[in-house]
Amino acid sequence: MTLIRPRNLLLLLALLLAVALATIVISRYRSPVEVRSVVKSLPSGVDLALQDINYTHTEGGVARWRLVAKQVEHLANEKSTTVSAIHLTFFAADGAEQGTLKARNGKVDGDFSVVELQGEVEIVSRSGYTLQTDHLTFRQQERTIRTDAPVKLASAGLQLKGVGLDLNLDTQRLRIPARVSAVVQPKR
Repeated sequence: MTLIRPRNLLLLLALLLAVALATIVISRYRSPVEVRSVVKSLPSGVDLALQDINYTHTEGGVARWRLVAKQVEHLANEKSTTVSAIHLTFFAADGAEQGTLKARNGKVDGDFSVVELQGEVEIVSRSGYTLQTDHLTFRQQERTIRTDAPVKLASAGLQLKGVGLDLNLDTQRLRIPARVSAVVQPKR
């Protein structure tokens, strides 16, 4: 009489499967105390906290901008989201990359239509211009970037400083309204 019958083999397989399932459940179990300690570590008033975020806004199936951030905290009662270590990429209507924007932190409204950025804000265009300022506001509906802070604009052969900025992403028109000074170096 042999021990390896189809019925015994099936019973052994079911036993191995039950042991594997029990091992997975036990290894993944988190005690209620452990879960409560994670929730308590969240800042008060924060309804949702995420790390390493990557959000892409699309229109008609075409990416218009992408937000990558180190940390995001959503406050439902204020209908806003705070963001840290931001990297924002803009895209033209045809999907081509127009440029990037970086900042230390910012605030986003409920539907991501207004993004306010602060701290070492830097914009780099695909044509090679670099703009630096302390804070600015991006408005999705108008596709504009604005600030009233001092700005620095640099490219090959141009160094420009001023106060304030109005930039239209669709027309690519830029205006610096006050205290403008520039150094232009002719091409050699």
